[in-house]
Amino acid sequence: MDGSENLASLLRRGGDADERLRTIGELARECGVTLRAMRFYEAKGLLKPRREGTARLYDAENRRRLEIVLRAKKVGFSLVEIRDLLGLAFGREAVERRLAILRDNLTRQTRRLEEQRVETELALAAIGEEVAAVDRLAGV
Repeated sequence: MDGSENLASLLRRGGDADERLRTIGELARECGVTLRAMRFYEAKGLLKPRREGTARLYDAENRRRLEIVLRAKKVGFSLVEIRDLLGLAFGREAVERRLAILRDNLTRQTRRLEEQRVETELALAAIGEEVAAVDRLAGV
């Protein structure tokens, strides 16, 4: 997966014509994730493969679900937020409504990350002061 598709297009897009089923290994390779990650996402209910014996088979909907998970993870959404996005993507909401909800979520995430950046910068400044104090006391 080249990661070029954004969340808006993933939420807007309908079902894929690709009816080919993929094994867990095939889908993991195509999307650049580990088998462990695939099993984790399945355990959290984010992926819903078909089972044939012990084999997990993933259809186009599951591929789209995984693409949404990976893109949402990249922008820092939590698993709960990702689950909500998946509900939105595969729900009955009109496309315009989906995009408006996504925009609200992205705006909220932007604010959250900006706040974290400020906190991180303050923590780094405090650490710098502490290192300088240690150096002064140690005669460095």
